[in-house]
Amino acid sequence: MIINTSNWMKRFAVIAGSALMGLMLATGIYAANPEQVTAEVEWIAPVAIAENNALQFGMLDVGTAASETVTINTDDTYSESTANTVVGGTQAAADLTITVPASTAISILVDNIGVGTYYTLGTFLCSYEGAADVACDAPYDLTSAAAASGDVEIGATLTVVGTPTAVVDNTTFDVTVTYQ
Repeated sequence: MIINTSNWMKRFAVIAGSALMGLMLATGIYAANPEQVTAEVEWIAPVAIAENNALQFGMLDVGTAASETVTINTDDTYSESTANTVVGGTQAAADLTITVPASTAISILVDNIGVGTYYTLGTFLCSYEGAADVACDAPYDLTSAAAASGDVEIGATLTVVGTPTAVVDNTTFDVTVTYQ
């Protein structure tokens, strides 16, 4: 029996080509239905932050040992790991006014924390509009007050390093507020 491979190949090509054309037409039919998509935009004013009060630890005893701590709470009270570390001055939480549109979702973050000559700062707590304290050295997400601006109080823990000498030893930290 002699098999004519030429005819068989021609038939196969015709069948495969017909199937391929059918698939291309089916694809074209489904792609012919447009779907209109909405582009959403909300114009909003930039966040405004104003410092009303610095974070104040007051006067601390130079005899304080390394690893001792002083914590300023968001309600302006303080605690110390050893009695008589705080010897005077003012102890107060940082107080900032944040202005954003009312009832807007925001995030507050304390970062870029400077280091003093004789101390480090850590364990930052924020209280927005008198709410419960929340850690804010990681993003603190919340909805802003019903008014256009609200106050955030920030407390932190100072940990002594080294052997302090009598000197003014200020540092800084950033408070970043972003829209969610």
